[in-house]
Amino acid sequence: MRVEAYHRSVPKSGETHNGDAVVIRRVGGVLLVAVIDALGHGTAAAETASVGVAYLEAVSDLSSVGSIVEGLHGRLHGTRGAAAMICVIRPDGSRMTACSVGNIELRSLLDRIPVMNTPGILGSRLRNMRVFEAPLQQGERLVMFSDGVSPSLRASDASGRVGLAACDELMRQHRRYQDDATVAVIDVKG
Repeated sequence: MRVEAYHRSVPKSGETHNGDAVVIRRVGGVLLVAVIDALGHGTAAAETASVGVAYLEAVSDLSSVGSIVEGLHGRLHGTRGAAAMICVIRPDGSRMTACSVGNIELRSLLDRIPVMNTPGILGSRLRNMRVFEAPLQQGERLVMFSDGVSPSLRASDASGRVGLAACDELMRQHRRYQDDATVAVIDVKG
C-alpha cells in the first residue's frame, strides 16, 4: 500500500506567526506525521513550535513512538510547551502507532482507531503516556488536527477531495479563526 500525507496550517486570524506546525517525513520508508500546537499563539508560540519541528526533523530512529515523544518533551523543556500528536506508519502502510499529548485530535474514515489522548503539556508535564496502534487498510483516511479546528470534524467531510484540496476543504468547514489552525490528512492507497 502507498501512504500519502498533506497538511494545511494557518495562524490565528489577523496574525502572521503560527504556533502550530506539521512535520511529514520518511526515514527508511517509515512515515512520520506530527502535528504540534504550542501553547497560545503569535511569535512566542511560533518559536516553541519551531523548536519541536527541529527536533522531529532530526530524529533518525522512528522505531519507538514513546521514545520520540519523550525526546520531544525533553527538547521543549524551558519553552512555553505544546500539545502534539506523533504518528508513525510502517513502510508497507499496514499499521500505525501514535501518541497524542494534550488536545490534538485524530479522526478515522473507517472508525477503527482506538485514540487515547495523554493529558499533559510537552515540555512541562507528561505522565502516563498512552501509545495506541491500529492496523490500516486501503481506503483509510486519517485526519489529525489542532484545537484551532472544530472537534465536529469527520474524516468523511472532504470525501472526493485528495491532497491539499482535502485539507483546504476541512479548513473551510471547520476552522476556528480565533486560534492557529492545522489539519493533516493521511490517505492509505492501494
